[in-house]
Amino acid sequence: MNLKKTALILTLATVGFAGAAATADAQPLHPAKHEVLARVHAQKAQIRAEERAGKIGPMKAHRLLAADNRIARHVRARAHLTRVETRRLNHQENRIHRQM
Repeated sequence: MNLKKTALILTLATVGFAGAAATADAQPLHPAKHEVLARVHAQKAQIRAEERAGKIGPMKAHRLLAADNRIARHVRARAHLTRVETRRLNHQENRIHRQM
């Protein structure tokens, strides 16, 4: 039992240190990516707040959050965003925001 705990702790520590090292080497976000992701984050917070206040239902909130997640996944998958991609993603965010 004690050996299993020790092995688990060592494994978790190794994974934690590897994650910290990978984060230290990570490149800073491209400005366009940062702009879009910040907007997605703010809009998600607003959707959750409106759901808590009862202004929108849980299914609508789920649908809107799923749309925001798709945009965030698209942005994170790219090394950088072109102006056209940024404009298109902002247009998608505008459409989601109008649906609230």
